[in-house]
Amino acid sequence: MRRILLTTWAVAAGCNFESGGTTAGATDSAATGDTDATTSTSAAETTSTTAPAPDASTGSTTTEMAVSYCHGFQAAAAMPFLSLYILGGEPLVDGSSWPIECDGDGTWMFGLYPSLGGWDPMTNEVMFTVEVDVDGFNLDSAGHFFSAEVDYHIGCEDPFAGLLGVAPVSLPTDVTDPTQLDGKPATVHVTVLAGDMELQVDASVTLSAPPDVVLQGCEASP
Repeated sequence: MRRILLTTWAVAAGCNFESGGTTAGATDSAATGDTDATTSTSAAETTSTTAPAPDASTGSTTTEMAVSYCHGFQAAAAMPFLSLYILGGEPLVDGSSWPIECDGDGTWMFGLYPSLGGWDPMTNEVMFTVEVDVDGFNLDSAGHFFSAEVDYHIGCEDPFAGLLGVAPVSLPTDVTDPTQLDGKPATVHVTVLAGDMELQVDASVTLSAPPDVVLQGCEASP
């Protein structure tokens, strides 16, 4: 599986997604409520700093070590938060039209573009629990349209394979004609562990899979 970067839409949309920037109207889940802190779903680097560790032999502290994260993770945010966006940079909120897109590997998907942070995961991956329900199309083994633990890469180095900057929601294998999903209402439920806290985002949206888009086809990138 090839590595695919799906973050250039943020630049094209002209959104203020630089580290520490803010975006009005984003739906966030935070430790004590909504926050306007968002950050780039592109590979803009953010940095957190670990606490100095005492040296066992001398009792002194070692030099602080910088830890860098990318792809929308802002470790230095004032409190833990999670925001989700769709292709083009619009926030995923109640009433959103959620567009179908090609993942570059020849598979249709609905993409979730996260902005999150406020804690130090001390790893290059965070795990999203994603559940999507679509009336008449809840076809997976758990009775959902889609339900999975989605591994999301926040490291600044490129992994060997996989998508960057997006958490993909793949179509059930029984959906052979994606246009059947066009205009269908859907509910989205996403959670992520932030240390000892659980952050979540919920939204009631409408799927967008118009024939003129689907008929263009979804082909693997060279």
